[in-house]
Amino acid sequence: MRLGSGTMNRAALGMAGIGVLLLAASVRAQMTVDLTLNQSVYLLGEAIRADVRIVNHATMPFQVGPGGYRQNGLFFQITDSRHDTLESAQPRVPMIPDLLLPGGETFRSAFELDEWFPLGNPGSYIVTAMVRRDDRRYDSVSRAIDIVPGLEIKTAIQLFADRPDFQRKLTLVYFMRRQSEYLFLRITDTPGDRTWSTLELGQLLRTTPPTIEVTADGLATISHRATQDVYLKTRVKSTASGVELVGQEQTVDKHAAEALRTQQVLMMDEAQKQKKKSSRWWPFGSSSGSQPGT
Repeated sequence: MRLGSGTMNRAALGMAGIGVLLLAASVRAQMTVDLTLNQSVYLLGEAIRADVRIVNHATMPFQVGPGGYRQNGLFFQITDSRHDTLESAQPRVPMIPDLLLPGGETFRSAFELDEWFPLGNPGSYIVTAMVRRDDRRYDSVSRAIDIVPGLEIKTAIQLFADRPDFQRKLTLVYFMRRQSEYLFLRITDTPGDRTWSTLELGQLLRTTPPTIEVTADGLATISHRATQDVYLKTRVKSTASGVELVGQEQTVDKHAAEALRTQQVLMMDEAQKQKKKSSRWWPFGSSSGSQPGT
């Protein structure tokens, strides 16, 4: 059977298409980049943790740093709601300075993106992790995040004797997370509007307003009610040069705990009474044919 030129051209194009698909599949199979974020919604100033997993599916090692292709490396691309790309705050510092990943091996690392990018404004952002290998790029699935200011409850102002033009604002903020309300401490310096890492202080029960006190030597004490019978006390050391979490302790309100236990016992007793009451008679009559109340 003789094939016409049109048939031969179609066959050639079909083979070429298969070749392109196989080549594309082999290119995609060289590297896999996975990106996981610890939250989808962050409070302003909160650490934004990105966990990255890189799998080298090739037989040749993937090398970053001396000995590797100079463009090799891990990069992040973050765009805001206007589709503008955020510039790195450390453009000359590589995310991974040195790496030799053999074929078939996996590399994992974590990064705090707020230390690398200017994420100090509320808004919506798209985050993508990218690996460059030789002249090709491999992208992770993009992740959407929101940065929100939260709802302010109380504020304390810290002054510094040796810096009269400088002050620090310690603000208690609450926000819904994991279907519960949580309390946060946001610390901001003025002038300059520098925001230190926002600290999560734990669950919050707003029936009792939280308190914050700052001593002359910069020890901030925050007390808040976490549950009906548990209070949390957090201490933070705040000096002109920095902020440090000292610790957190838990206190049980004995009266509230006893009242809660009493309430639980009463509820259990009531439930047992209702159970016994509902099982006293059979709604369709007894085997002798008598009806309730006869």
